[in-house]
Amino acid sequence: MLDEYPDRIGMEKVSPVFLKDIKTGSPLDDGMSGFVIIATSHVSLHAWPCYGMVNIDVFSCEEFSPDEVVRFAAHMFQARDVELNVVERATRSPRLTTSRADTGALYISQANSILTGCTKRKT
Repeated sequence: MLDEYPDRIGMEKVSPVFLKDIKTGSPLDDGMSGFVIIATSHVSLHAWPCYGMVNIDVFSCEEFSPDEVVRFAAHMFQARDVELNVVERATRSPRLTTSRADTGALYISQANSILTGCTKRKT
């Protein structure tokens, strides 16, 4: 899934996917965590099977579709409950977005963060 996300949202993947099976002293804290670096930041995932919950964070200085992030997560995890939070971050970034670089417009407010949570599998 992390391998597919960059293409789904129009981002350039610049690293392999890192995915770690997390074992702790409490089975309730066990799960999976991973990320993939994209040219404009990262996509990360944290999953707790015992709760049937996945959190996904997409952070990029390029615009992307929050709806596509949610659609893909809901499909991949067969979610019946999705919580979406869109947060503007890095609003002072001097970076030009690729889509605006040819106009010379200064990028100041298009950073997005998406957190999808409570993506419980259908039973």
